[in-house]
Amino acid sequence: MPSYDDATLRRLLDLQTEDSAIDRLEHQKEILPEAARLRETNEQLAELTADLEIATKQHDEIAREQNRLEGETGMVDDKIAREEQRMYSGKVNNPKELTALQAEVESLKRKRGGIEDELLEVMVQRESATATMDSLKSEHDTLTATASDLQNTVMSLTADLDAQLEKHRAERAEVAKEIDEDLLKTYEKIRETKGGVGAAALEGFTCSGCHTKLANVDVERMRAERGLQRCDNCRRILVIR
Repeated sequence: MPSYDDATLRRLLDLQTEDSAIDRLEHQKEILPEAARLRETNEQLAELTADLEIATKQHDEIAREQNRLEGETGMVDDKIAREEQRMYSGKVNNPKELTALQAEVESLKRKRGGIEDELLEVMVQRESATATMDSLKSEHDTLTATASDLQNTVMSLTADLDAQLEKHRAERAEVAKEIDEDLLKTYEKIRETKGGVGAAALEGFTCSGCHTKLANVDVERMRAERGLQRCDNCRRILVIR
């Protein structure tokens, strides 16, 4: 086990103090009711955004289909007009050709009727799609405004907490510079598995990390050995003061 002097180990306790303060402040930010509402609102907004994208895509597809049918109707109308002009121009005298023209015009008119039926259905679909899209847009705008208001409120409420966090993070960085890299890694690893507490002071015969009273003989040995010690119960770094 590496040997560390008392001053270095006491700085480890200073580091733990800063880390505990940072964890506490971050937790205070997390449990703000307004912050919870903001997270929920942002989740709802994300779902609503996805729904609006789908509704907009469906609306645009229907609009394109309507434009296609309207264009097709226009082309058929133009062809009917041309054929009827030929029929009534007096230039076509052959009875068979006139009969064929009449049949073609009737066929085109039936085709136009079918297209107009499709167009009517598509227009109804577009009206419904537009209503859905507009409703989602309105809801999206309202929710966006709510999220913005909540964001401003949370920022105001957390301004003091952020200032304190910045102070403790700066102090933590300064303390960390004074601690051996291997010791720091050991401390961080323990912190990850022990609820954020990687180092604790020995208070009398009790580990302040797990609040377990240690055997007298073990404590006496630790006090005699000094250096890096670990609590026999919680395995946190135990600082002998």
